[in-house]
Parts: sequence; structure tokens; C-alpha cells
Amino acid sequence: MAPVNEDLSQLLGRLAAGIDDVIEAEMSTALEAVGDEGPASAGALAEIGLPVLMGRIFSDGTTGRLRIWQEPVEKSVYFEAGLPVMAASNDVADRMLAMLVRERTVSTAQREEVEKIVGASGRKVGGVLVDLGFLRSDELLPAVRRHYESIILSLFGWTAGLWQIEPGMTAGPERTRLLRHPAALVREGLARGYSSEKIAAHVGSGKNLFALDTSGTSADVVKQMLTDPAEARVPLLFDGVRSLDEVARSSGLPDATVWQIAFALSCFGALRPARSGGGANEGLRFGVRDLQIARERLLARQALAQEGDYFQILGVDRQADATEIRRAHQRLVRECSPEALGPDLAHELKTALETIREVLDEGLRVLSTPALRAAYELNQAPEVEAQPPQPESAAEPSADAPRG
Repeated sequence: MAPVNEDLSQLLGRLAAGIDDVIEAEMSTALEAVGDEGPASAGALAEIGLPVLMGRIFSDGTTGRLRIWQEPVEKSVYFEAGLPVMAASNDVADRMLAMLVRERTVSTAQREEVEKIVGASGRKVGGVLVDLGFLRSDELLPAVRRHYESIILSLFGWTAGLWQIEPGMTAGPERTRLLRHPAALVREGLARGYSSEKIAAHVGSGKNLFALDTSGTSADVVKQMLTDPAEARVPLLFDGVRSLDEVARSSGLPDATVWQIAFALSCFGALRPARSGGGANEGLRFGVRDLQIARERLLARQALAQEGDYFQILGVDRQADATEIRRAHQRLVRECSPEALGPDLAHELKTALETIREVLDEGLRVLSTPALRAAYELNQAPEVEAQPPQPESAAEPSADAPRG
């Protein structure tokens, strides 16, 4: 607890300095290994671009580091269960103060003032920014997240370089900050000026046919990637009958925008080439559901999400490996998607679905990351041991029985 007579500005500065300590520890332990999750893979950006790499890492549920370098600059993006959590760079242009100046959050004169104080006193940048009133204490962590994302977005402009995926290299289980969904970052990165030639090489001719894939996590990829209402309608136009050019004309959007969307969706497996001559709409039809049964199941799953542990919520046993956990997550996300439930029920149970999805995602993240899973299981152990033993003759409770 802070002293009663502590000046508010000193308190905010002290809090900001503490945040800086966390950030500094985060960077210094960024190469902590959490287990052997497979061999590293590597290649050249000229052959496989960043959007494809991020889609692959997300689809594989990789926990590890993606290194990208072009001497003398090297940048890294850290992932947990396929989701980006942190980024680092040795480029001075990627420093947080430089980003704040570009955003016009901090002026050039203010940056110079901060740098002078930091150089003379050895204080942390965050503490100085808050102490001088250039940032509020509650603005510092969002600025750190934007800093990480700006490093990732800067990589979309690279036309050459080498990359390497190092599974098991993490930023540390207690010091990560989840960033935006990788599909959202890819969409923004493409819009910032990703090579149109690379997009064309991946998508091919404008006469090609594509169909939206609604299985797995595709529905969530679309939701996270396309927040603009006009853009959000584009995926539904990919019915396997319209060509890419026809989709662009039907959407009313610029061709370049539609090609970017098609490329981004394909990177995450949400858009697939369609065979001409039939079968294009396969997987896009949904059967009629008994709304009352579906409603009761969802409400029961919401209750489980609020009270159960991650193994129960995902419906896996405690020995399940990362692949089984990810498959269970994909199945449950698919079952709880608006496409599977229908618009009426999805709207009615919007809050319940958001709760379920949030817990499912957190369960995937924790149970798919060895260090997080070990800590979680350790914390769960006392609760398991504290449960009274059941008599051998006791009947197995049904799945519909209330939690006791």
C-alpha cells in the first residue's frame, strides 16, 4: 500500500516504473525454452511471406518464436497456441518512443526531454513518460501492446529476408500480453501495402473459383479479420460459383481490397479453391435444429464455462495432448458458431456465446502451452485432493446432473 502522504505523480511514476520492470524482464527472458515441441523450420520471405507464416502458426497452434532477419535488423514474434503475444526488434526505429512520436502521442521535443532524463538518471522510459504527464499510467500498457503490434506490422513491408520458426521458445508464462488475433493483424498488414505481386502469385487468376470453408475456426477468423460491414459481406460471396473477379464486382469494393481479403482468408484456411462443375456449396448448408434443445445445451455449457476447469470445458481427459486439445477446441467453436446455430439463436444467446468462447480460447491457450499447463495443473491439484472419496458403489452421475 502506498504511503498516505505520497504525491499522486510520484505514485503514478512508481507504478509506471514497476510496469517497466515487467517489460524489461519480459525482454530478458524471451528465450526461455518451455519444451521440445518439434524441430525448427526455416526459409526465405521471397518464397513464403509473413501472412502465410502467421496463418500456418495459427493453424498448427504453435507455441514458439518466429524470427525474421535481414542483416543487420532482426525481429521476433512470440506465439502461444498460435496467438501472438509479444514482439521484439533490434531496430532503433522500432523503439516505443519512436512509435509514440509517429502516432503523435508524444512530440519530438517531448521525446528528447524523456531521452535526456533517461540518459542522465537511468530511469525507465515508462516511468518518465508518466511522471512528465506525457502518458497516463493506464495508457502505458496499451502503448506497449501497440508497440509490439507495430513491430509485427512493419514486417509486412519486407520484400526479402530469412525466417525461422523455433517451437518451444517463449516470452515466459507470466509476462506475456495477448495481442490482437493474427487474422486481424494480417488484414491490417496487407492493407498497409503488402506486395500485390505476392498476393496475385498466391491467389492466381481472377477467373479462379473459391468457396468459404465454415469448418473449424474459420468463422472466428472471418469475424476477427473483417470488422468493416462492407468487407464482412465479401466472404459470403465466395460460393464456388462466382469467380474472384465476379466476387469483386458483386461486392462493390476495389479489386485490390477483395484480392487482399481472399489472400488473407486463404492463409488461415478459411477460403479454399473450389472445383468447377459442382460441390462448391458443400459444407455451407446447415440442418434444421431443435431450438429448445440447442438453447438448453448452450446454457448448460455456459454454466460449465463459469464453474468447470479447462479439461471439463473442452471435454478432454487430463492426459490429452496439444493436438487433441486443439481438435476439441475447434469442434466446440464450430458447434457454438452463429453459422451452426442460426442468426436468431446466436443473437438471443450472444452473451452466453461470448462467455463460452472466451473460456474455450483461454483453455486452449493454457492447456496447449507446457509451462502454463504445468502451473495450472499444480494449482488444480489441491482442489482435486480435497474432494471426498466416492463410495465404490456410488452410481456414475449423468452428464445432465447439476454440479454439486
